[in-house]
Amino acid sequence: MMDKASRVKVVIEYVKSLQDEEKRIQAEISELELRMPKRTSVVLDGDSSLSNNNNNNVVIMPSHIEVLELRVSSMGEKTVVVSITCSKRRDTMGKLCKVFESLNLEIITANVTAFSGTISKTVFLEACEEEEEVLRSKIEAAIAALNNPDSPISI
Repeated sequence: MMDKASRVKVVIEYVKSLQDEEKRIQAEISELELRMPKRTSVVLDGDSSLSNNNNNNVVIMPSHIEVLELRVSSMGEKTVVVSITCSKRRDTMGKLCKVFESLNLEIITANVTAFSGTISKTVFLEACEEEEEVLRSKIEAAIAALNNPDSPISI
């Protein structure tokens, strides 16, 4: 049976070993962060054509838009509502904006709501009722392109 002083010594040695392990892991993380590839970010200019922004190299952290629900419905003669709900991840909001910007849509208004691990974006567009399925396909294709790491619009 250990006396009190022996138990304290064992605990101190264990805490020191944990601190050493923490330092080793921090050093490993730093080394891995330095090795991460850098890519030039791609931005959309005012004409919505793709252009390289060579002055702004950014570290790319793999993250994609995980769509939980996508609804496209007509709200009158020339108004279509797009409602998209996604898992809340790093840069999801920015990527959703980039998707809609890349499509050159006639946006009337947009609303974003973040709640409990999800992001919902509702966009009112100027479009005909007949365009619902075409819009859905375009949005799905733009998200797929953005999620592809080899795509020129992925960020």
